[in-house]
Amino acid sequence: MASAIYTFDLHGPIVPKARPRAWQGRNLLPENYRKWKLAAIADLRTQFYLEPLSNVAISIALIGKHSRRGDADNIAGAILDAMVQSGILKDDNLINVTALAIELQYDKTQQPKALITVSTS
Repeated sequence: MASAIYTFDLHGPIVPKARPRAWQGRNLLPENYRKWKLAAIADLRTQFYLEPLSNVAISIALIGKHSRRGDADNIAGAILDAMVQSGILKDDNLINVTALAIELQYDKTQQPKALITVSTS
């Protein structure tokens, strides 16, 4: 496969990946994370119609007024999980995602969004 670059937008604040909580023998995720993830998956599905990608480098730019309290790995994890479940990525393991970068471009005057750039090799 020839190399290519794909870009994706997720508008609104990113909800960091949450640790599941056990309750009555089931693992439950917080409601706000589940709602965000379902919306992110639906949004990403409208932006990509090819076979899932593998062997990619991913760059995530958080632009605008994002909370600066979330852990970078949990924010990236939430985005990667949504990309896998939307069919953009084959998997988010190190075989398929060979490089990952995340940056915050904080600007309290802009609405929050994530700009995701995926490069294939």
